[in-house]
Amino acid sequence: MHKTALAIVAGVLLIVSPSHAQQAITKDQLLGTWKVVTLTATSGKRVSHSLGEQVAGYVSFTPDRVWVLFVDSTRRAPDTAALTDSEAAALMKSHVAWTGTYATAEQTPDGLKVIVHVDTSSNQAITGSDRVYFMRVEGNKLRVKSPDVVVPKTSPTSGVEFDLVKAD
Repeated sequence: MHKTALAIVAGVLLIVSPSHAQQAITKDQLLGTWKVVTLTATSGKRVSHSLGEQVAGYVSFTPDRVWVLFVDSTRRAPDTAALTDSEAAALMKSHVAWTGTYATAEQTPDGLKVIVHVDTSSNQAITGSDRVYFMRVEGNKLRVKSPDVVVPKTSPTSGVEFDLVKAD
């Protein structure tokens, strides 16, 4: 009878208590290619879509590297391959592209802490910097959140959040 009572109590605790192990994600769950669905930047109470409301692009994770390419999908195509200065400026302001090595750190209430060392970027100002993200995998979705980072189109610093879906 004693063993039965312990088994029942253990079963009830498993049902009513959230399991940290179930919420925790692993580096392996990040691997692959993810398609961006949304991208927002928040500064104070102001929420903006720094690359427009129809952002397009991908994030790819290998075991030791991440690649990011986001674009405003409504941006205007240049007239020719030889860009004018204004076309080049418009294209530069309508995308984000960078790559770097990364390491996973501890689980937090916001998700798995991931630290990226950016070694190449379309914006030289972030090359050589470390960027911190908190990531949570829910089925085929990846939610990414950052503490405040420099977002050139919105403000000196903003919190960035983006949602992705598994693409491969």
